[in-house]
Amino acid sequence: MENKRIDVKNIVKHFSPAWYASVMGTGGMANVLYLLSENMKFLKPFALGIFWLNIALFIIFIVPWTLRWFFHFDSVLKDLKHPVMSNFFVTMPIGALIIGTNLFVMGKDYFSMAFIINLGLVLWSFGAIMSLYFGVYVMYNLLAKESVSFEAKNFSWLITPVASIILPLLGNMLVKVYFISNVSLAKFINIIDISFFGTGFMLFVILTTIIFRRFIVNKMPPSMVAPTFWILIGPIGIGTVSLMGLADASKLLGLISDVSTIKLLSLMFWGFGMWAFFLILAITFTYMKAGKIPFSLSWWAFIFPMSAYTLSALKVYAYTKVSFLQWYAVILAVILVYLWIITFVKSVVGTLNGKLLVPPTMKNK
Repeated sequence: MENKRIDVKNIVKHFSPAWYASVMGTGGMANVLYLLSENMKFLKPFALGIFWLNIALFIIFIVPWTLRWFFHFDSVLKDLKHPVMSNFFVTMPIGALIIGTNLFVMGKDYFSMAFIINLGLVLWSFGAIMSLYFGVYVMYNLLAKESVSFEAKNFSWLITPVASIILPLLGNMLVKVYFISNVSLAKFINIIDISFFGTGFMLFVILTTIIFRRFIVNKMPPSMVAPTFWILIGPIGIGTVSLMGLADASKLLGLISDVSTIKLLSLMFWGFGMWAFFLILAITFTYMKAGKIPFSLSWWAFIFPMSAYTLSALKVYAYTKVSFLQWYAVILAVILVYLWIITFVKSVVGTLNGKLLVPPTMKNK
C-alpha cells in the first residue's frame, strides 16, 4: 500500500530537472574512460557500454521532462521561480551537448560521420538556444526577487554558467569538420562559442565571488548540500578544455595567429582547479567527519564536475606531456568511477523504492 501513490501522473508531476545531472556525469565519465582506453585497452568496452547507457538515460528522462511542461506547468513554474531548483533546468540542454560529444568521441564505431555531424549540429543549436533561454531567465529571476536567503546561495548557481562554457566543447568538434565543407558555418559556430564562453566565464567569476562571501560570512549549509561544493571544479575543468579547443579552432579559421598565450591562460585556469579540488576534498571530509552525507539527487554533483576536471587533466597532459599529470588524471579517474558506481547504484535503488520519484509524504497517502 505504501507505493500506491507512485503512479505515472505523480512521477511526471514531481519529476526533478536535476535528473539530467546524471546524463551530464555519465556522459562525461564515458568520454574520460574512452580517452584513457588508448593506453588501457580494457577500458574501451566499459566506456562504450556507459555511452549507450547515457543515450538510454537521456531518452528515458526526456519523456517525463517534456510531459511535465504540458500537464503540470504549475509545478514547472514553481521550480523555475525557486532560487536553487531553477538552475537545474539547464542540465537538460547540457545533457544534449554531452551526448553530442559522446557521438564524436565514440559514435564513429556505430554511426556514419554524416549522421554524427548532422545530429551534432542539431544538438549544438538546441544547446545554445536552451542554455541562453534558461541562463537569462535564471539570472533575471534572481535579480527580480526582493531578497534571496543565504541558504539558497550555493554552488548550484554555477550550473547555468557551465552550460555556456560547455557549448564550445561540442562546437569545437563541429568547427573541425565544417572547416573542410562549410567555412562560413564553421566561423559562425566559432564566434557563437566564443560569445557563450565569455558569458559563462564572467558569470562564473561573479557568482563564485557571491557564493564564497556567503560561506565566509554565514554558517556552512547542512550536510545534504555538501555535494554541491564539487560543482566549483565543473566550470574550471570544462572551461580549460573548451578554451584550449577554442584556441585551436580559432587558429584553424585564421581568426588568431598563435595559440600559446591562450593555452597558457588555460593552464593557469586549470591550476586554480587544483586548488579548488583540494579545497572541496577538505570540506567534504569535514562533513563526513561530522556525520553521513544523506543520499539525494544532489550526489550527481559529485560526478560531472569530477569528470570535467579529469578530462581537463588529460587535456593538459596531452598539451604539456608532463608525466605527473597523466598519473594525476588516472587517480582522478579512479575516484570518478568509484563515486559514479556508488551514486548510480543508490539512484537505481532510490528509483525502485520510489524515494527519488515522489516526495516522501506522497507515498503514505
